[in-house]
Amino acid sequence: MNLLTFDLNLLLIFKALFEEKNVTKASKKVGITQPAMSNALNRLRYLINDELFIRGPKGMRPTARAIELAGPIQEALSNIELSLSEINFDPYTSKRLFRISISDDIAPLIIPNLVEEIKKSSPNSELCIRSEQGFEAINLLDKNETDFAMGRFESVPSRFGFKVLFDEKYVCMMNTNHKLANEKKLSMDQYLSTNHLRVAPMDAQISPIDRALAQLNLERKISVRIDLITMSPYVLRNTDLVLTLPSKTANRIAKNYNFFISELPVELETRQTKLIWHKELTKHPAFDWMKEKLNI
Repeated sequence: MNLLTFDLNLLLIFKALFEEKNVTKASKKVGITQPAMSNALNRLRYLINDELFIRGPKGMRPTARAIELAGPIQEALSNIELSLSEINFDPYTSKRLFRISISDDIAPLIIPNLVEEIKKSSPNSELCIRSEQGFEAINLLDKNETDFAMGRFESVPSRFGFKVLFDEKYVCMMNTNHKLANEKKLSMDQYLSTNHLRVAPMDAQISPIDRALAQLNLERKISVRIDLITMSPYVLRNTDLVLTLPSKTANRIAKNYNFFISELPVELETRQTKLIWHKELTKHPAFDWMKEKLNI
């Protein structure tokens, strides 16, 4: 394809259609009429030699070729936008969309305050919050589908910049009717004698507590496993399960549900919550501003 004869505005049309899955909404997003949007789509179809978007009951469904093109086009447009952005970023007048992936355990600690700060300091900007963790969050960064990822990353690939936001120790939590409630610190026998709840994605690596127990040739009994921390209070409050988790999240949940927190029988490495981003976003004023707002 010869770029000298290709209308690069069609890439904006493609991006809007891919995001909105609706011709009317996409046309409003890029500021053209619906007939002009339909005409642009037909030109794209001719140039790409593919239908790209097929009308269905839930809007315009992208074809396999459209899905294949979406990542490179999004990345190219993002790079152009970053290159042309003004050095003097004014958050109050900016209309930027900030995209953040954050693990659901720390989201309640950060997102409410961030929403208030954006509302006050950059009222025309928008936030898109996602809950992917670990490798999924890193994959979103690589595909340029998010700007920042926040969570527990044991290792950060060299292509990313990162900063540690805070450290916290691990504790265990249970309902107040549990037989071990009121024990300030559990013994190893007590910890191993009870049933455990684990909260982690199904493809998560071994947890710090299980790694520490394995080094002692010990193993706890995990009776229930879920992948969302928001479900844990409903599991804990009517069972004899114990949940091992970072202290900030434990204190928040315990306060809301009147749970009891005990110290663990072994010392674990502290949980580090990190903020990571692609190094290509380093020294960009808009993203530097957001990094500062996320530095709790």
